[in-house]
Amino acid sequence: MSFREPLPSDCPPEDAKEIVEALEVYRLVHSDPPTDADFRSQRCEHPTLSFRDVTECRARGLSVYTDPVDAMAMKRLVYKFRGSKVGRLTLVSGAGWIQKTGSDSHYTWWPLADFDIVQHCAVD
Repeated sequence: MSFREPLPSDCPPEDAKEIVEALEVYRLVHSDPPTDADFRSQRCEHPTLSFRDVTECRARGLSVYTDPVDAMAMKRLVYKFRGSKVGRLTLVSGAGWIQKTGSDSHYTWWPLADFDIVQHCAVD
């Protein structure tokens, strides 16, 4: 199994779930239509940064939400997301692994290399 980017040996975590059924999630994107650049992990964006309270595994995943309201809230709260749009992704079997990682509807998603993210994302 090949992921979109190299992952630590203990990643995805044991309690992450393989995506085997369609799941609709939301992610903040800067482009409309979305591009591959909208789906870069924090580690990819900041290769040398030390993240506080975030494991290396999570730093290499993508943040998504199951509730678009939570994605919109992040857009208002975090300066770098101002002006971004909410992209709707349909994750299907072969999309990768996912784990609930937040108190709201936040999940971390580790996409497989062969999954064409852009083809499964739209900005409403």
